[in-house]
Amino acid sequence: MQLKISWADLPSDAIPHSNKDSDGDLDVISSALAETLVQNMPSEIVELDPGKIMMASLLSSKLVTGILGHLDEQRWGGKYYSGDISASLGETMAYALLEKKFEVKFLDIIPLRQVKYLGFSPDAVIDVSRYPKLISFLGGKGLLFLNARGSYRWSQAWLHRNLRRDIVQVEKVRYPDNFAILTYLYRDQEWKMMAVVIRP
Repeated sequence: MQLKISWADLPSDAIPHSNKDSDGDLDVISSALAETLVQNMPSEIVELDPGKIMMASLLSSKLVTGILGHLDEQRWGGKYYSGDISASLGETMAYALLEKKFEVKFLDIIPLRQVKYLGFSPDAVIDVSRYPKLISFLGGKGLLFLNARGSYRWSQAWLHRNLRRDIVQVEKVRYPDNFAILTYLYRDQEWKMMAVVIRP
């Protein structure tokens, strides 16, 4: 299946990290990122193997077997409106993208969902040093923290609101020396994902 992706970069030094920065700074950054992601759609198109997508779902909170086929044939509906289902789809497609684009093995992805309720953990962490393609893409070695979201209903306001939340959440564990990728999956006639890369 095809996944259309929009990429945007967020330099670490652009993110507010001190008491001297205001909440308004983060709003400006989130708004600018959202606009960039919309304008960049698509930056690339990746062909994902449905079998690998099913395997990737083992790392999320729910298996997606059968859900993708249903959604490809008709509108999102009924139980597929569930926030839990859309979140699982967001995670699953992010893991499948890492496997396809960077050859990251599913066994090397450490899911952190079990502690996400504490409010400071992203969805997963990966050791970048094991993957040359990931090192080349990110421009260095370290840990990669992944935070993934999904929604059945696209809006730029949804993206802006969640960018603001996710930047704060991932910075608690990423800053100052590691990397992060924030992904936002949605379906608008086609499968689409917006991704923000944060580098030290």
